Amino acid sequence: MTLILRKKRLGKKIIIGVLSFAAVIAMVFVVYISYGSGVRKNYVIDHLESKGYSQSQMHEIKTKYSFLSLLYGYQPWTASVEFADELGIIYYYNFNSKMGVSQGSFSGDDLVYRILEKEELLERLKHLER
Repeated sequence: MTLILRKKRLGKKIIIGVLSFAAVIAMVFVVYISYGSGVRKNYVIDHLESKGYSQSQMHEIKTKYSFLSLLYGYQPWTASVEFADELGIIYYYNFNSKMGVSQGSFSGDDLVYRILEKEELLERLKHLER
């Protein structure tokens, strides 16, 4: 009888240990993503200020971490910026240890893109880095 009780206690201790380990790992990821998000946002602000923009011109900056990057081998962090004078068009930025911050792509109202010629579209995209 005491052997059965010991096995049950050991089983409970193992389950508690595994759950505690999983909770610690989850907390580490939350702290890493929270801290990393703020750091990357500052990198984007510094990059845009070096291009001549002020923070008042930046309507919204969001950073994102992708866990799939661990499987596919691409950069895990991206940022999106929407400028105050160009609402509805979002510019995406990548982070690279060698190159720093670089603009990757943009998105916006698909209907506008379909009706504009390439030259008109490039003129309309005020913040496209060329």
